[in-house]
Amino acid sequence: MSYPIAPDEDARLVVLYELELLDTPEEPAFDRVTRLVAKLLSVPISSVTLVDAERQWFKSSIGFESRETPRDVAFCAYTVTVAEPFIVEDASQDPRFAQNPLVTAPGGIRFYVGIPLRSLQGLVLGSLCALDTKPRVISSDELAALQDLAAIVTDELHLRERLVVEKKNTQASQQALDELYRSMECQIERRTNELNLVIESAYDAYISLDAQDVILDWNRAAEMMFGWPRKAALAKPITQLIFPTGLPAANDRAAIEFTAHRYDGNELPVEVRVKKLVIEGRERRSLFIHDITERQQLERLRNQQAREDVLTKLPNRRALDERLPEAMARTRRSQQPLAVLFMDLDGFKAINDAHGHAKGDDLLRVIAKKLVKTIRETDYIARWAGDEFVVLLEGSEPTAIEQLANKLVKVVEEPMIAGDAALNVSVSIGVALYLPASAETANELLKRADVAMYEAKRSGKAQVRIALSVDNAS
Repeated sequence: MSYPIAPDEDARLVVLYELELLDTPEEPAFDRVTRLVAKLLSVPISSVTLVDAERQWFKSSIGFESRETPRDVAFCAYTVTVAEPFIVEDASQDPRFAQNPLVTAPGGIRFYVGIPLRSLQGLVLGSLCALDTKPRVISSDELAALQDLAAIVTDELHLRERLVVEKKNTQASQQALDELYRSMECQIERRTNELNLVIESAYDAYISLDAQDVILDWNRAAEMMFGWPRKAALAKPITQLIFPTGLPAANDRAAIEFTAHRYDGNELPVEVRVKKLVIEGRERRSLFIHDITERQQLERLRNQQAREDVLTKLPNRRALDERLPEAMARTRRSQQPLAVLFMDLDGFKAINDAHGHAKGDDLLRVIAKKLVKTIRETDYIARWAGDEFVVLLEGSEPTAIEQLANKLVKVVEEPMIAGDAALNVSVSIGVALYLPASAETANELLKRADVAMYEAKRSGKAQVRIALSVDNAS
């Protein structure tokens, strides 16, 4: 079978390979999106697809057993050649796909919609797609929701592109600086004028110091970075201007992350390389300083997105997996109680079926806000998955824990008004107490709370059940 080729195919593949995403493990940032696509559109198959030269590869998928397929059978091969969403309502009636083995196979594909995933330069690297084994027509609301989710995936791709660019710039700067160091060691006296020209043109700040840390040279980049004009900086101790706590230790091989001070009083995160030199028996030090503000912001943004639930803005399961062992360690030190509340909404599926997934999402956001307002500021709540939440209570007595759990049941039962309709759900809660002397793991503690939650459901829902102790459970 044949497939169309994008006019910018070569440039598209260059960007795709620079991202280094092909053949990498699954990641929560993408898996959350494919789960939401399958849930919001009620389709059995969804994926985040990257289209390689001769294959389509799934960074994340639901409903596909394989991680890749040949490009000549890929619906997404068409998506990377178009500017708008690519939609096939009935593949068996479409001459481009009627003989496709993915269509002719028993239970084969009938419906497909793909949203192009573009790079920072606008090159289409792949698609966010939804597929069904039945013909269907996608509504404008469904298409808008899919485009919103594609925008989340695109933001993640753009973040990684920026990190690639930063890495390339850092490597290029490092290579240039290493060459400069060798030149200074071998020819510093003979090539002083040439060196000064390079320093004045450098992107990084360059500062030269004597043995008493007094500034001998201060390039244009240093003026821009720290705010002091060159004339004002010369002959001043560097500790008086940008490093009030003292210079970082000299290290000829590695850059040192440090905090500098600007003229306006603001702190600036920097990466510093310190090189010691001896010229005519006099010690000199050269500082090459790189502003790492943007790099740190990108790293913080990526860490935040990896630990935050997209829908409710609560901590996600990954964040909880990090927080729970820390809470257990604090309990062992303080000998204060720790309780895990595992919460699962009752009747949430009926809300989605009757009012649509958008209203269901609105309800989850409202419930999340109510739960946050009900617990203490020192307590911790995370969205576990779907309509499940987990609360960690540290330093609460058992009687207070059960009272709070019952209060949460009542809070969730309060109806949410959506137009003329009142959306009503309840919640079943399982509570597991962690004993400081126990050898129980975090997963075992969560499991006990989960089992107790199902006991609450079997007992009639909208109830609280306290889990058996570790000894009794075993």
